[in-house]
Amino acid sequence: MNKFDNSPTNKILIVGLGGIGSNLFELVLPVLSKSMQSLEIHLMDDDLVDVSNLAHQRFTESDIGLSKAETLAARYQNPDNLSIISHVEKLTKSSQLIGYDLIIVAVDNDAPRKLVHRDGILWADLRCQGDGWIIIDNETDISTTAKLPVQNQPTGCQLPGAIESGNIEFGFAAVAAIGAQWLCQKLRMLRGENTRAPGFAMGYLTHGQMKI
Repeated sequence: MNKFDNSPTNKILIVGLGGIGSNLFELVLPVLSKSMQSLEIHLMDDDLVDVSNLAHQRFTESDIGLSKAETLAARYQNPDNLSIISHVEKLTKSSQLIGYDLIIVAVDNDAPRKLVHRDGILWADLRCQGDGWIIIDNETDISTTAKLPVQNQPTGCQLPGAIESGNIEFGFAAVAAIGAQWLCQKLRMLRGENTRAPGFAMGYLTHGQMKI
């Protein structure tokens, strides 16, 4: 229980702190810090900040070479109701998912996604490439997810050569915003409030929402 509203402390896990995850974290942090709810936000990523990340991720030149998870966790002085905890590691086993109420997975490969899909309770899987984006969550029908292409190789937010040419596309920002909406509304549901959260959707910023 917590000192703010006598409700349990909810634990949130964000897996992957690249274009989607780092932007989603900074979108929800001001909202959650003003909440009267006690929360733990756990940030998981084993990557270090690289110069190629600076165009579309929430890092600066002074962060290059540092842990993404530790950098974001240390950047903000914890508000009274929030604990921000870094995990400098890959998601490789089910035991890493134990104890979380809400899980956001925003990675570039299928292995961690499959773990979350199988073992998470309330989760959202956020993906993008170029100006395309997709959200899948625990309520998405298995017949829908079965139609999605298998990803055998890691796929980043930006198309090859986009950063060097200045052709940054913003699918990452679109799905980060959708994920932030999902997270905040799911927290309200956990508190017993009557609301709705985004479900499965996919689309392109240029061509609009698509059907599978």
